[in-house]
Amino acid sequence: MKKLQLVELGILATALIMGYKMITSLLALITSLLFGLGTAISQNMMLVILPTALFFAFYTITFFLLARNIKPLARFICRDDEETLEFKLNKVAVLHVIIIAVCLSSFLQTIPDIIQYITSKFINIDQNGDDLEPTEWRGSKIKFWNSLIGFMISVALLIISKNIASFFGKEEPSYEIGGEKIESNI
Repeated sequence: MKKLQLVELGILATALIMGYKMITSLLALITSLLFGLGTAISQNMMLVILPTALFFAFYTITFFLLARNIKPLARFICRDDEETLEFKLNKVAVLHVIIIAVCLSSFLQTIPDIIQYITSKFINIDQNGDDLEPTEWRGSKIKFWNSLIGFMISVALLIISKNIASFFGKEEPSYEIGGEKIESNI
C-alpha cells in the first residue's frame, strides 16, 4: 500500500464522520423547527435555529470539501511522495493512530461551539437596551469555555501524540527460552 493511499483512506474516514455529524445536525435542525414553532420560544426563533443551523452548515461544508478533494488533499499532505509502506503494526503505532483519530474528532467537534458563541456576541438579545442575559446564553458561555478548552487540549495532544504513544506503548523487556516467554523484573 502506498503512503498516498493510506492518507486518502484517512481523509475518507474523516469525511464520513463529518457526513454522519451533518445528518444528525440536520435532524436536530428539523426537530427545532417543528417543535419550536408552537412554544414560547417561537417569539425569538432565531435563538433556537441559529446554533443548529451553524452546526449543520459547518458539518456540511466540511463534509463536501473533504469528500470532493480527497486526492488533492492527500497529494498535498504527502508532497508527491510515492513510497510504499510496510505495515509493522506494533502497540505504539496503533496507539498513535488512535490518539490522532480521537484528537481530530474532538478538534472538529469543538469548532462549531466556538463559532456559535463568537457569532452570538454580534446578536442583540434585548431590544430595550437592558443588559440581562437569558439562561440559554449563560449556558452557552459554559459550553463555549468547555469547547475552547477541549479545542486547545486536542491541539496540544495532537502535537505530542507520538510521544504519548511511545510512552504508553512501551514493550516490557522479555526473553524467550525454548519458546516460553520470560518477563524481566528489571
